[in-house]
Amino acid sequence: IGAFAGGGIVLNGHLFGGPTGNAGALGSMPVPGPDGKPAQLIDVASIAMLEKALNARGIEASHLWTSPEDWGEIGVELDDWIACASQALAYAIVAASSVIDFEAAVIDGWMPKAVRRRLVDAVVEAIGKIDGEGLKLPAIREGTVGIHARALGGASLPLSERFLIGSTMISRSA
Repeated sequence: IGAFAGGGIVLNGHLFGGPTGNAGALGSMPVPGPDGKPAQLIDVASIAMLEKALNARGIEASHLWTSPEDWGEIGVELDDWIACASQALAYAIVAASSVIDFEAAVIDGWMPKAVRRRLVDAVVEAIGKIDGEGLKLPAIREGTVGIHARALGGASLPLSERFLIGSTMISRSA
């Protein structure tokens, strides 16, 4: 999670991009928005939404981007963002689990470790309130890369595509 919420799918130890390279576009997944109406995950769980809420209250939010390891005391806006983001992430994880039996869902990103921990705990709690009967729900894990997650993940894509043995896609045939 960073400016935008997104993600990817790892199957059998390989990033799965699908035939068009867009598999795992989790930011586009429909989830309930704060008003209960359908919204995309990116429009609920992104840090840009926290920034928007802070700006709406006249609170300077540039420190979200310049000090990702220490946001200081934000207050109720952070609490509200965690509540909305965790609910949306929980729905996205459960929905994805209805298609593939994932071992884990890893939550990481551009935020202080304490905020990430709160978000992960809130996602676990939110998933517990969703009917997952018939599904094998994944373990929810806190990532360990932190603020460098997006950059390292993005940088690894061309390297793995070029130098690792084995395809990152299951099949291109129809």
